Amino acid sequence: MTITPDPAQSWACLVGVSTYPKDDGLDDLPAVRNNIDALREILTDPLGTGLPDEHCVIIENPANVQELALQVEDVARKATDMFLLYFAGHGLIDPNVDGRLYLATSHALQDRPHFTSLAYDDVRRAMLSSVARNKVVVLDCCFSGLAHGTMAGNAAQVAGQLDIRGSCVLTATKSNQLAKAPTEAVFTAFTGQLVDVLRSGVTGGPELIDVTMLHEQLLYRLRSAGLPEPRISGTDTIGRLSLAINASWRPADAAKDPINFADTNEVYRIGAHLERKDDTAMAERVYRRALAAGNLDAMLMLGRLNEERGNGVRAERWYRESAGRAQPKGMGQLGRFFYIQGAFDEAELWFRKAAEAGELHVAELLGDLLTRRGATDEAQHWYRTAIRGGRTRGMIGLGTLLEQQGDLEAAIAWYGRAADAGDPEGWTCLGLLAASDEGLQEEAEGWLGKAVAAGEPRALVDRGIRHLGRNEQAAAVRCFRAAAEAGSNDGMVRLGQQLNEAGDTAEVLGEAMHWFQRAAKNGEGQAMVELGKMYQRFGDDSTAEDWYRRGLRVNVAIGMPPLLKLLVGRGDRNEAERVCRTYAEAGDIVGMAALAIFLESQGQEAEAKRWQARAEAASPRPGPAPSGS
Repeated sequence: MTITPDPAQSWACLVGVSTYPKDDGLDDLPAVRNNIDALREILTDPLGTGLPDEHCVIIENPANVQELALQVEDVARKATDMFLLYFAGHGLIDPNVDGRLYLATSHALQDRPHFTSLAYDDVRRAMLSSVARNKVVVLDCCFSGLAHGTMAGNAAQVAGQLDIRGSCVLTATKSNQLAKAPTEAVFTAFTGQLVDVLRSGVTGGPELIDVTMLHEQLLYRLRSAGLPEPRISGTDTIGRLSLAINASWRPADAAKDPINFADTNEVYRIGAHLERKDDTAMAERVYRRALAAGNLDAMLMLGRLNEERGNGVRAERWYRESAGRAQPKGMGQLGRFFYIQGAFDEAELWFRKAAEAGELHVAELLGDLLTRRGATDEAQHWYRTAIRGGRTRGMIGLGTLLEQQGDLEAAIAWYGRAADAGDPEGWTCLGLLAASDEGLQEEAEGWLGKAVAAGEPRALVDRGIRHLGRNEQAAAVRCFRAAAEAGSNDGMVRLGQQLNEAGDTAEVLGEAMHWFQRAAKNGEGQAMVELGKMYQRFGDDSTAEDWYRRGLRVNVAIGMPPLLKLLVGRGDRNEAERVCRTYAEAGDIVGMAALAIFLESQGQEAEAKRWQARAEAASPRPGPAPSGS
């Protein structure tokens, strides 16, 4: 008979160590962070173990051995039904002293684990101090130092240390094997399979996944993949302890599922409907059922859902899982996620992978990013790749790049091709370009009028700006709102600015913040700065600083001035100088100029002049006038 833990009386403690001293030979294990988040998600899922959120305690990168031991023991003593302890990181042995197993902390030293790592004997004491009826220890580590790409070790003598009365101990390997931690994988090898079994279930298996079945599945999967085989030891009836509902189980007389979980469009339609009704919990269940049925697109739905919830760690993990399964859409979404965070190197890496895998809309995004980074020749290549696939946005991107380079004739040709192909943004680009020529105002108005009539966001923003120039604020707000509702970040920011300036009620200010937040989620740096200004206005300087720093990462020219003003205003001149120097020394022109101004204000004129000269030398020089101008 399977034993089901009582969530109200059960606790879990998840310990993950992903970073180690750089000079001690222990490689970082970035996948451990994903291990911890995925297991927490399963353990607190009502369809998993069902623990309350507060009953799943996370300890990441502990440095102090004594504090770690006390934390584990404190959690163990709270449990009366089940206590689960999970550790992922490096395992060490001190062969010169006692040959005992140690769990490496983030400050571990390989040659002195007895002082810098948690002795497994202390883990045993913590487990024995618990009155929980069922105790589970899961160790994703080996028993010695690191070999490249692995958590390595070998120590048969420690196997006997693992036994704890009334408990089960599950380890990633036998005592004489290496635990695999592939450097680019989302999870370590053992925990990756552990997560998959608990999350997706076992086809043809019983309703509940107990410890014994879990080990059997792990043994079969890891052995089949040629990976180290896990080991289990236990006492009493612990093997019958259930850890999750089998996501693949169906009663023999069950009616046919009302949803075709293999159909991505159907799953998305139903999930989106539930999200619109604010039933995100049920939407998540639908996506999870689809994933258990083998629908990998559900990973992207779960990533987006968590991104909307503000859980960036979990969103990134789902996108990484999708990308790690060689899903081009996942690569593109991961690139977009990093772009929004201002992590442009990572964004370019994943955009490139997705574009090379045939994602044409990502090829356009890669072109935009490369243009921004000054790699214009390669940007043209990716725009043309998208164009060959029939993408009009590639035509717009290429036309914009050529316009910036002064080749107006070619730019006009590409804008015209986009318009002829039915993309109203082509009319907008033609209209804005013509508007800069006094002799083409009538043509400009005609093109922009067509674009506005088609609801093209950039044209609506331009029309709104013109209304503002004539003090027609109500008409401007209507245009900005239409652009915002069509998905324009610029429209969202401008609408938010108008509402914020006119905001004399909490409702209006709330709507302004709503639009800034929507644009910020899309990676719009100006929206981040506007949010910072609002929070600073409300007296919340800490949140304001956070938004300014986020805006700074996306766009230095936008984010640096308000951040420096806030820092100097509160007297933190050292931090203001540090921010300027960080960007100046990285070669950023705005950073150099800002540092020069700051140093001059501090009376350091000689150094200020040097940085000003460097900024001027690095600034782009005006090119020759375009032919025919």
